[in-house]
Amino acid sequence: MNSDKKFHLNLIANSITLHAGLKEVERAAGVAPSESRPVALYSEYAAIAEEGNFTSMFLADTLVAVGSPLAGGGSPEPFTALAAVAARTRNIGLIATGTTSFYEPYNLARLMASLDLISDGRAGWNCVTGALATAAPNFGSDPLPPREERYARADEFLDVVSGLWDRRTLRPNERGGTDLFAEAVNHHGKYFDVEGPLNVAPSRQGRPLVGLAGGSGSQISTAIKHADVVFTNAVSREVAAEYRSEMNQSLVAAGRKPDSIPIMPMIVPFLGATRAEAEERKRSLDMHLEVDAMAPNALANFGISYSYDDVDDPFPVDVLPHPQTVKSTIGGAWGSYRGLYNWIQERPGVTVREVTLQASLGQSHQKFVGSYDDFCDDIELWFREGLAAGFLLMCPEGLESANGFVEHLVPRLIDRGIYRTTPDERPLRERFTCT
Repeated sequence: MNSDKKFHLNLIANSITLHAGLKEVERAAGVAPSESRPVALYSEYAAIAEEGNFTSMFLADTLVAVGSPLAGGGSPEPFTALAAVAARTRNIGLIATGTTSFYEPYNLARLMASLDLISDGRAGWNCVTGALATAAPNFGSDPLPPREERYARADEFLDVVSGLWDRRTLRPNERGGTDLFAEAVNHHGKYFDVEGPLNVAPSRQGRPLVGLAGGSGSQISTAIKHADVVFTNAVSREVAAEYRSEMNQSLVAAGRKPDSIPIMPMIVPFLGATRAEAEERKRSLDMHLEVDAMAPNALANFGISYSYDDVDDPFPVDVLPHPQTVKSTIGGAWGSYRGLYNWIQERPGVTVREVTLQASLGQSHQKFVGSYDDFCDDIELWFREGLAAGFLLMCPEGLESANGFVEHLVPRLIDRGIYRTTPDERPLRERFTCT
């Protein structure tokens, strides 16, 4: 590993990363809920992340309301929210999630280019295909296509968006200003017909950063063609090493250098001064979950149902299909299912309760429970073994988690010589391409 490389920290600021028991903990402590002022909350997260010299901040997106009323008032869409955050920040990268299944290429290219211009070259696009079938009726009558077709559409979508972005230049004029020169793409493909040109000027980074989820197969092929960074759900170093190997083989086959696309796994850290303190923090959150009510539908997002007599019974693992057999048919995100499947298989006798807690609210991602020192030991190993350029940090305890990362995690990473001591003022893409 190049000794000049520095570890990336990316903060996920959505309420979907919160532990489901946090609201009850805050209510008992008399803490006022903050979800009703999401832009102010996102700005608080951004200020904390900037204080800790984080590379970027990330907003996921949810395109469907799960029941009514929505606790906290729901969430604004990421492009608008991050445009507001951009005006209140200076250095933090701003990564917005947008789906290729429900946007049109010209519209998304324009939204992202606008955020990039507003933020002065700090914008990134988390490109997803959309995995929730319940969102499809909000955008017409067609059901969500199968996974492979979604990625074929995404590949063409990215071709169009890149074409629109790359056919723009700013040139000085005789009045002392600049004019935008843009060319049409004249794209006519299987899924899209787009003329162009784009009517938004490029920022100092030329075009926004593109991040993609990288599972396997078509996801890797799409990532190699289009991505500046890949986001993964590797739940262990062994899984991460397998993925890095598969990615490098595909990179070489495509005529690119191995390790030329940085990889950022997601992780949910429960941390404390000691492991015992971290375990107690997690236990105090878990005790507020209504596991009996949650358990029957814990895997409904993946289209999996099961029966049991008691939540403390062993989980019926025979209901789980092997991930390789459901790549194109699994409900929800295949990478998240694979991560949860592996987690269950590694724990013989795991109970329905434990699986419910692991799967609740996105927590099928890798979790770490331990001290700040232990966590630093672990993520430094990922970094030095070339398995991760950094991590997407979820905040199970909200702002308290984020503040803990800056107060306790960042100084330890600096002491180990793998983290920046000053803000990164470069355009966002350059921060990753020079990794």
